[in-house]
Amino acid sequence: MSFTTPVDGRFFAPRTPVSVVNYGATDEALLIRAMLEHLGCVVTLHWPGTPEDFLLVLEQQVAPPYMVLCGHGDEKGLLFETYIPEIDVSALEGIHLPPRSIAARVRLPGCVILSTACMSGTGEMAAAMLAGGARAYIAPEDYPAGADVGLFVLSFFHALLERGMSVEQAWKRAVRTDPEFGMFGFFTPQGRVLPEAQRAQGRPLDP
Repeated sequence: MSFTTPVDGRFFAPRTPVSVVNYGATDEALLIRAMLEHLGCVVTLHWPGTPEDFLLVLEQQVAPPYMVLCGHGDEKGLLFETYIPEIDVSALEGIHLPPRSIAARVRLPGCVILSTACMSGTGEMAAAMLAGGARAYIAPEDYPAGADVGLFVLSFFHALLERGMSVEQAWKRAVRTDPEFGMFGFFTPQGRVLPEAQRAQGRPLDP
């Protein structure tokens, strides 16, 4: 089963399909949707209400070529809430969705995943997100300012869609937009890619 391009993708001026997943009750998902639509994308906005809903999005196998995950995180994983007893929270450890729970379920072949959650750019989380066949994973390895996240996403997609750059080139251009954007790492199944400045300084790769 493969992703079916929406009719917008067959327009005279085709619109690029992107999915935005708002699992963290954050307004940035609405901002990102508006920016992507301004850039000519057709956006599907998912509102998963439980950890299982979120995992269903990650294992759908037929997602658009780009997916933006909007939520919160820390060094233990992606942050969720506390739930009533009827909700399945077996994938959580406390209020965290750890990398191993994601790796066991994710199925997004060929997808480029961009996460806005703090600390979601660790090597372990990247390996989990890529476990289901994703083409690339982009995420911050630190705690970005809220206002920075939207600008980074806009810079990346502007370079990708308006300037015709490759995914890696668009990421490299986006991280050059502001010194703080260097925390957004770029991972592929072959490993982490470093910006030229960090590569020149001999910065070691994450394990």
